[in-house]
Amino acid sequence: MSVVLVIAVLLGLVVLLLAVPVDAAFRLEGIEAFKGEITIRWLFGLLRFRIPVTGVSPPRPPRPKASKARVKSEERGRANVVAVLRQAAFRQRVYSLVKDLVRAAHLHQLSVRIRLGLGDPADTGRLWAFLGPLNAAAQNLRNAEVRIEPEFVDPTFEFEINGRVRLVPLQFLALATAFALSPPSIRAWRTLRVKHA
Repeated sequence: MSVVLVIAVLLGLVVLLLAVPVDAAFRLEGIEAFKGEITIRWLFGLLRFRIPVTGVSPPRPPRPKASKARVKSEERGRANVVAVLRQAAFRQRVYSLVKDLVRAAHLHQLSVRIRLGLGDPADTGRLWAFLGPLNAAAQNLRNAEVRIEPEFVDPTFEFEINGRVRLVPLQFLALATAFALSPPSIRAWRTLRVKHA
């Protein structure tokens, strides 16, 4: 048997396995600490396992007065995000990706609550201009309850997610690859690199 044939058979086997649906039930929380659990059923229930998700967050110390270099670094980081969010083509590509992922993941039940802020009201407002339409579109999802709330005062990222989905890994891999290689995503990546340099 030639090497080419062996590689072709192995690739075919990988593609076949990635085409088998996966059932996932998950419960994730990131408030005081990041924790949760994911239960995976694969090969039509022949394989089943649980993945505990834990990450202890230490108590936040009092915020020291930031140095000028740190302030500039944080401002540059926010400017990077804002510059990418201003790209209309990238925003549309993200919306399209989210819609495709939701269609690909057959939702049996989903509950999402997210609270986030960048620590600067203006930057949070720009972020909300990007996330607001996603939040509005999420209200029409079947078998789902989604709530995204902005926090305009403090830098915040808190979430609670519960749900059950069935998905095909091969389909998600194709969607992720198409998104990463799309011209808007490549332009956004170049913008981040230029701004960071």
